[in-house]
Amino acid sequence: MKHASRIKRITRALTVTVLTAALLCGCATYRSFKHTFVDEKTRNEGEVIYIGVYEPTSGDLAEQGNDELKGIRLANKIYSNVNGKRVELIVVDNQSRTGSAKTAIQDLIEMKPVLIIGSAGESLSMVASPYIKEAKIPMITPSSTNPLITQSNPYYFRACITDTQRGQGLAEYAYSELGSDKIGIITIRNDSTSSMLTDGFMNKLDELSQDDEDPIVLRTVINLDDYELTGVVDRISESGASVVFMPVGLEKADVIFTQIEEANLTGIIFLGEPNWAGSDFAAMMEKHPNIRVAFPSDYVAAETSTTENSVTDETERFQIEYANMYGVNDIPSENTALGYDSYLLAINAISRADSTDPQAVRDALAGIRNLQCTTGVFSFDDFGNPVREVNISTHRNGEIVLLYSSNSTTAEEMETIDSEIVEVTSE
Repeated sequence: MKHASRIKRITRALTVTVLTAALLCGCATYRSFKHTFVDEKTRNEGEVIYIGVYEPTSGDLAEQGNDELKGIRLANKIYSNVNGKRVELIVVDNQSRTGSAKTAIQDLIEMKPVLIIGSAGESLSMVASPYIKEAKIPMITPSSTNPLITQSNPYYFRACITDTQRGQGLAEYAYSELGSDKIGIITIRNDSTSSMLTDGFMNKLDELSQDDEDPIVLRTVINLDDYELTGVVDRISESGASVVFMPVGLEKADVIFTQIEEANLTGIIFLGEPNWAGSDFAAMMEKHPNIRVAFPSDYVAAETSTTENSVTDETERFQIEYANMYGVNDIPSENTALGYDSYLLAINAISRADSTDPQAVRDALAGIRNLQCTTGVFSFDDFGNPVREVNISTHRNGEIVLLYSSNSTTAEEMETIDSEIVEVTSE
C-alpha cells in the first residue's frame, strides 16, 4: 500500500511539473502540447482540417501580421468547410523576431497542420523555409516578395507577386499604355526592393523597345540619406521626361513632389513602389493634388472603364463580407486581401487533393490554374510564384483605383471559388 501511494504521489508531481513547464514556456508551446496529445482523438476522427497560421501579431511587424490574420479569419468564416470537413485555424505569434520565429514555426509543425499560411516580413518567412521543407508541409506567404523564399523550396508558395514582376508591369504601363518614349529612372543606392523593381522595369523596357530608340532619357541614383534633392528635380526638368519611375519611400517622394510643383512640372507621371498603396502615402498625397502617381497594387477597390475582369467576383464578395465583419469604416489593406487569398488557395488545394496529406495538398497547390481570388487570377510557376497580371493603380477619393492590368498568361476560361472544384460552405 505504501509503495502504491508513493508511486501515485510521484506521478502527480510529474504531471504538475510538465504542465507548469508547458505554461511557463509560452502559449504556443502549451497549444502544441494540447493539440498533439489532448486533441488526438478529434484529429483521428478526420472531421476537422487544421490550417496553421504563422504571423507576427506582436512586435514591429504586428500591423502587417494582424492585417493578414484579419483576411485569413474572414475567409475562414465564409468558407468554413471543405469537402464536408470543418476547417480550423491554429495561430502562432512569431513576435516579429527571428529567434521567436524559429520556435513558433517548430511549434506549429509539431501540431501537424495540413498547410501553413505566413508570414509578413521577409526574414520571418526565410526563418520558416528550411523547417517546412524538412517537414514537407506546404506553406503560403501572403506578402513576402523575396524570390529566395520560394526559389529553392518546393513547399513554399506566395500569394503576392514579386518586386521583379511589379517592375515589369510598371514598364509595360509606361511604354505600352502611356506610350512614353521619354522615361526617367531614379533609384535608391543599395536598396534591395528598389533594385529588384528596377531590374524588372529595365528588362521589360528593353524587351518592349528593342526595335525603337532607347526611351530612357534620365538615369540617376540617390543615397538613402539624401534629402537635398533639388539637383534631381533639375535633371528631371532638363531630360524632358514625361514619365519618371521612382521606387522611393514616402519622405523622399514628398520632398521631390514639393519641388516638382515649385518647378511647375506637374504634367509628369510618377511611377512608384508597392508601399505607395499605403494609407500613409495616400495622406501625404493630399498635400500634392496636382501630382499624378501610379504604383503596383495586388488589391484594388474599384476598376475603371479601361480595365476588364481585373476586379473579380471574389473581390466584391471580400469587400462586402469585410464590411459586415469589421465595419464599414475599417478599410482593408493589401495585406488583408492577400491573407484572404492565401486561405482561398489553401482550401482549393485541399479540395483538389481530396486529402489532408500535406504532400498531396502541396502537389494540388502547385497545379492550381486560373483560379479567381480577391487580388487576381492565380496560377503558379515552377518556383511557387503566382503567374498573373500586375495591377497598376492610383489613389482616388480615398480608394485604390485600378488604372491598368498588364498582359498575362492567364487563360480566358477562369475557375471561380464557387465552382465545382471546391466544396465549401459558410457558417
